[in-house]
Amino acid sequence: IVMKTLVTFYKEDTEGARAEVFENNGVYGVQYYMGYGNTEHFKEELFAGKSRNYAEDAAENWALNIKTLNG
Repeated sequence: IVMKTLVTFYKEDTEGARAEVFENNGVYGVQYYMGYGNTEHFKEELFAGKSRNYAEDAAENWALNIKTLNG
């Protein structure tokens, strides 16, 4: 099982906070990181049954401070 990172969105005015969109066995998701050099994500969302665009929109909305992560 290989998880492939497809695209990365960065938050402006941060020290590299980012959201990485990935695909794993046909399921798209996003892993959220706090800054440059962080190799461990602090949250992961899976979007079973949703498109790549859906996952990319979620990641971009977080990077633009439109989407907040709870929990």
